[in-house]
Amino acid sequence: MTQARDQDLTVRGLRLHARLFDGPPGPTALLLHGWMDSCASFDLLAPLLAEAGPVVALDFRGHGDSEWAPLASFYHVVEYVADVDGALDALAVQGPVRLVGHSLGGAVALLYAAGRPARTLHATLLDAMPLTVPPEEVPLRLSSWLEDLRKPRQRRRVDSVDDAVNRLVRFNPSLPREAARHLAAGGVSPDATQGGGMAWKWDPLLRGHSPMPFNEPALQALAGQITAPVLLVRGGSGFVPEPALVKERMATLRSLTIETIEQAGHHLHLERPGEVAALVLREWARLSARGATESRTPANP
Repeated sequence: MTQARDQDLTVRGLRLHARLFDGPPGPTALLLHGWMDSCASFDLLAPLLAEAGPVVALDFRGHGDSEWAPLASFYHVVEYVADVDGALDALAVQGPVRLVGHSLGGAVALLYAAGRPARTLHATLLDAMPLTVPPEEVPLRLSSWLEDLRKPRQRRRVDSVDDAVNRLVRFNPSLPREAARHLAAGGVSPDATQGGGMAWKWDPLLRGHSPMPFNEPALQALAGQITAPVLLVRGGSGFVPEPALVKERMATLRSLTIETIEQAGHHLHLERPGEVAALVLREWARLSARGATESRTPANP
């Protein structure tokens, strides 16, 4: 199995952590994790995808082993999108990339594909759909955000890794304990500021309300700018609605393929990594074959 190596990147003044998996020559795949997860959530999937090219799993700011956002700042989703752009620059990635995003990471992948269509070869969303907010909710969110900024940013304690596992399962009862243990192992560490006790790595400010949410018309306009094919892999007991509803909502996408892994939930890349990898690799192979065919087709005189 492909061995991973860790690397720190300086992106827009922040230290971001990445986990790299070497692969044969081919487009780089950038893996983007979910909210309050870390790049370690891809440790089972990434080596399988590395069969088709190099893979980079990124820790978003405020997550995993990346630095927290500095004081007087916040975690707007557009900051993650800009960090993706900066991380690709820091890694000196050549050519368009394959994006694979779970949950929050899927929304970031979709937004990046809209903002940088020439830099995106393909986007895979793992049980992910962008969240939008009706305009009437924005005033309450603004007030809540101001209150969130007053809260202390001390890491949240857990008694042990087992305690972290139990909390993850309580939050998401469909999450298998073995998947929860993998998330917990990568998501907690000793906190020197609290006597060395175990605590979550993520920044507590991540739980704050966003005062600048996307609305549905903005999402539709952005989706219409995406030129790369999009694959959505949903878990049968995950958070994404039925395919018909997804297609209706994402009608402005030029190319959308939807697959369902029935015996999986929201963290399907931890529950069924082999099945997820097979679907993603199939779509990458189809895209490569189509590109090769087009390159051999003579242009009209």
